[in-house]
Amino acid sequence: MAYEKSAAAGQPSARGWSAYRDDQLLANPGGDRYHLAEGRVEAEGRSHSFMERLGKDLADAAANVGNFFKNMFFGAERHYRDEQNEIRSAKRRGLLGSVVDFAKDLGSALTLGLWRPDGEAAPTGFGERLLFAGRKLKEAVFGDVVGGIGGSVVEMGENLALAGLNLAETVPDATVGNFAAGEKAVSAVFDTAQVGVGYLADILPAGEAWQRVHATSLGKGRLPVLGNAAAAERDESDERWRYVRNTPFRKTLETVGALLVDIFTLAIFGRMASGSTGGKGHPPEP
Repeated sequence: MAYEKSAAAGQPSARGWSAYRDDQLLANPGGDRYHLAEGRVEAEGRSHSFMERLGKDLADAAANVGNFFKNMFFGAERHYRDEQNEIRSAKRRGLLGSVVDFAKDLGSALTLGLWRPDGEAAPTGFGERLLFAGRKLKEAVFGDVVGGIGGSVVEMGENLALAGLNLAETVPDATVGNFAAGEKAVSAVFDTAQVGVGYLADILPAGEAWQRVHATSLGKGRLPVLGNAAAAERDESDERWRYVRNTPFRKTLETVGALLVDIFTLAIFGRMASGSTGGKGHPPEP
């Protein structure tokens, strides 16, 4: 693809849609030219046999179902490109893993650093212990509950949606996919659909994009929306940015989507609150 050629030639990183699409197809099994277990992406233009096409669809569906169960426990693998354009893998935390992390961080906070299962240096003095407890409490709530538990639930839903998409692709692959033009069209439609599913999952509350847009760190001067807008394309210091190319295109797309989801969510809660009080600020009459 164009991005691979420019990167191989030492040109600046791709911007916009091509980099975003590539990142999204690397994140989960499903892309027709993406062989994640082998860490490679096929060149465009190659045709595949009937068995190759259906075998890839079924294998991707099985892999996504497998990732659902892995994310339920200690996390599935995701793939991404490093700064040298090489495909790398990293492991998500998973739902159970996030629950364990929450218990550790909460225990560290409540004991004011006397119990430190993560191996941090012991805080000295009452003031340092209070700061340590505050930091660990923030990690427990925002890192483990919102980002870890909530993020894992979103990822599990995405895994099932992608598995369904992979199975749905077997029908056109077994029919119109027998023609070169048909195979190309099916691949384009379903790869784009996978990117769309990933985007919708990312902008949901606790999704990866939602976390980036709402990231807050007073110590780093990072405010919601503005912090992500000013972030570099590559940031190895935080796992929320480590596995994506945070281009201006991605920032714009994710910010708009996450804020629209916020508005929609607030509207739903507003209606629920209004309904629970009869719409007049007091309980409805029996």
